[in-house]
Amino acid sequence: MNTSDLSRWTWEEDKLFEDCLVDFVGQSEEIAALLGTKYVVEVERHYALLLENLAAMEAWEIEPRAYPVCSKSVKRKMRKAKPWAEDGHRLFLEGLKKYGKEDWKSISRFEVRTRNPTQVASQAQKHFKRQD
Repeated sequence: MNTSDLSRWTWEEDKLFEDCLVDFVGQSEEIAALLGTKYVVEVERHYALLLENLAAMEAWEIEPRAYPVCSKSVKRKMRKAKPWAEDGHRLFLEGLKKYGKEDWKSISRFEVRTRNPTQVASQAQKHFKRQD
């Protein structure tokens, strides 16, 4: 693979990449599959560059990049929530026993691998509300 190809990202690819990070942070394979135009190594490199840029912006070493101004208000597409399957809920309960309340990251990482920590926390909130 040519390394010069690694730096070519369209605005659309970059925006989709950033949107994917919300649901698939740390899951380069998933993001590459959703993009459909990039290899896993390209996604990992793009993420590393993003982290470097964020650190430089926080240190005021570089200015944040300017995004084009849209005449219409741009609304983020809301994804419809996917209901939890019985198997996923069972894994959630096992993770709850193993890692305890509020360790949503571990439950997500080691038990319910199809859900991110925010989704696991939301499931826990609903679960405990039903228990009351």
